[in-house]
Amino acid sequence: KNVKIVLPEGEDERVLIAATQLQKTDYVSPIVLGNEDNIKSLASKHALDLTQIEIIDPATSELKDELVDAFVERRKGKATKEQAIELLDNVNYFGTMLVYTGKAEGLVSGAAHSTGDTVRPALQIIKTKPGVSRTSGIFFMIKGDEQYIFGDCA
Repeated sequence: KNVKIVLPEGEDERVLIAATQLQKTDYVSPIVLGNEDNIKSLASKHALDLTQIEIIDPATSELKDELVDAFVERRKGKATKEQAIELLDNVNYFGTMLVYTGKAEGLVSGAAHSTGDTVRPALQIIKTKPGVSRTSGIFFMIKGDEQYIFGDCA
């Protein structure tokens, strides 16, 4: 099944390279977030083909109003519409709302953002399972043919 995975850090060349590699699989359809002109310029510079990759600019997206309303509803009493508009300019918040509203199945971030900036939107919007108060994080590193997985290293 082709699952939609949001890559909020679309203006990072490493993320664009990963997106093009993922697009070639039968498993993932990446959604790259960021300024479309900047992303296309970076892709051109690195000879990356983004024709099959969905690019969404949170600042100009047609989805923004819908996501803002869903965010305000989810954070009842904790965020005004004006605050939601400002927060959803942030790619991690926008991406998390894509997951929360079912427009994507997952999100991968952390190449250019801190763990806190990546996890905070998920904790505020998606939240933890009832009765669960702790979260855990992992990251992957590839060095040549070697692959490493690190857990709780933030």
